Amino acid sequence: MGLFDKFKKKPNVSQILKNGLNDEKRDMIRGIVDLSDTAVKEVMIPRIDVDFLSLDTPGNEILDKISESGHSRFPVYEDSIDNVIGILYVKDILKLLPKNEKIDLKKVVRKAFFVPESKRIDDLLREFKRRHLHIAIAVDEYGGTSGIVCMEDIIEEIVGDIQDEFDNEGEDITKIGEGVWLCDARIDLDDLKEAIDAEDLPADEFETLGGFVFDLFGKIPVKYEKAVWQNYDFIVQDMDGHKVKTVKIILNKEALKPEAE
Repeated sequence: MGLFDKFKKKPNVSQILKNGLNDEKRDMIRGIVDLSDTAVKEVMIPRIDVDFLSLDTPGNEILDKISESGHSRFPVYEDSIDNVIGILYVKDILKLLPKNEKIDLKKVVRKAFFVPESKRIDDLLREFKRRHLHIAIAVDEYGGTSGIVCMEDIIEEIVGDIQDEFDNEGEDITKIGEGVWLCDARIDLDDLKEAIDAEDLPADEFETLGGFVFDLFGKIPVKYEKAVWQNYDFIVQDMDGHKVKTVKIILNKEALKPEAE
């Protein structure tokens, strides 16, 4: 029995947690136990936040995408994002550069590994280990692409967020004035509810601010476009292609509490 499986057994966990571990180690062990109760859908990067490459993307655009994003792997699709045909590993592209070879995605993409979004991530972790993989394409019940899940996403469930040189270390929700907030579109809607004191935000229907904003507009919005929900204005501040990156939220003046005289 491996250490991972040993930790998952509830009696073993109870005994371990009684043995005077520090908070960091306790949280790590609880994270391991929680893996069996967590589905891929809960930890995956949703498709709206994934940088996909089309199979017919020109070589110069591929290199630009690699440089701008800092990612080491990209899902590649043909005709539609719901038709992912493989994964591009940046290291495979880098091998071609010294030889001045033309970049042909058909020749360099690797086979993609598909998993249902309902799959438990403890099972997926074992699959990753067995197949020597670090990324999978998550699909919904209809076979459409719902997102990607990486080894890092699972590890973060155990040890907490992992920051690398390409991660944004800034705050996800920044208050920039009275009743005004600047928010990363990927923030959890539950966290936003608490931060801006908006109890009616439908966190049971949408996981992220971006998903909620897309529903408000009913279409792909454009930069600086505004949607109104109850006493709040939601203004798109930054876009990356069709993805909303940053949203400014403004509480309408009449809803602000009057200052004490």
